[in-house]
Amino acid sequence: MNYKNIINEFLGRERIFLDKRKTLIVFMGSFADFDSFEYSQQLSNQLKKLSKNSIDLILIGIGNEKSKEYFCRFNKIDIKNVVALRNADLHQKLNLNAGFVSPLPAMINLLIMCAGINSRGTIKEVLRGYFGDKDAKSLFDFDDDINIGSLFLFKGKMFDVFSKEQNLRPFELATRRLMNMIEILSNWNIYVPDSSFLTQRGGTILLSEKDEVLYEFISESLLGYSSNMSSPLSFLDDFLN
Repeated sequence: MNYKNIINEFLGRERIFLDKRKTLIVFMGSFADFDSFEYSQQLSNQLKKLSKNSIDLILIGIGNEKSKEYFCRFNKIDIKNVVALRNADLHQKLNLNAGFVSPLPAMINLLIMCAGINSRGTIKEVLRGYFGDKDAKSLFDFDDDINIGSLFLFKGKMFDVFSKEQNLRPFELATRRLMNMIEILSNWNIYVPDSSFLTQRGGTILLSEKDEVLYEFISESLLGYSSNMSSPLSFLDDFLN
C-alpha cells in the first residue's frame, strides 16, 4: 500500500511529504481521544530527535481547525505537523479499525469500549495507570507542577511516596490521564465538533526514504496505540541516535 499517494490523493494536495527523509505517519482517531493525547505527548518529547535523524512527523486526526489548534497547544505539538479531517473517510479507505459500532450513540459505544468490550487490553491498560509499570519510564519530574484544570494540586515529587525509581509509579499515568480528561471535557464542543467518530482507532506507519514500510501498527483497542505500551516509541530505537 502506498500510503503517501493515498494521503495526497485524499487531501487533494500534491505534496505534504519531503523527499529523501523518513516519514512517521500517525493516524489518530478524534482529537478528543485519550490515545491521541497520550501518543502525541510521547511524540512531543521526541520532536527534536526525530528532526535530527531526518524523520518527518505527520499526525492525522479527526476534528476541525479549532480542535487541532487546541490539541496542538495543550500537547505541545507543532501545528504544522498536524492534519485535521472532518470525518473518518481516510481511515476507512486505509481499513483502520472503527472501534465498537452499534445503533447506540457514539458516546455509549465509547463507554462500552472503556469496559473492555470489543477493545482487548483496555482494562489491563487502565489498571497499569493506577498500579504503575516497572518497565516504563516515569512521566513527572521532581519539580513538575501537577495541575488538574486550573487547580494546582502538588509537585511531581509526591509520586516518590510510592517509588523513587525512574519507572512509572502508581497513579502517575492515571493522573496524566485525568489531566487530559479535564482538558477534553472542559472544551468538549471544540474537541468534538462531530461525535460520530469517537470510537475510531488509528495506526502508525514509519516509511523509509524510498517509501518502504519500516514499521506498521494498527490499533484494535482503546488505549492500545502501540505494540508495546510500556515503551510506545521503542519501534524508533533503531532509527534514532
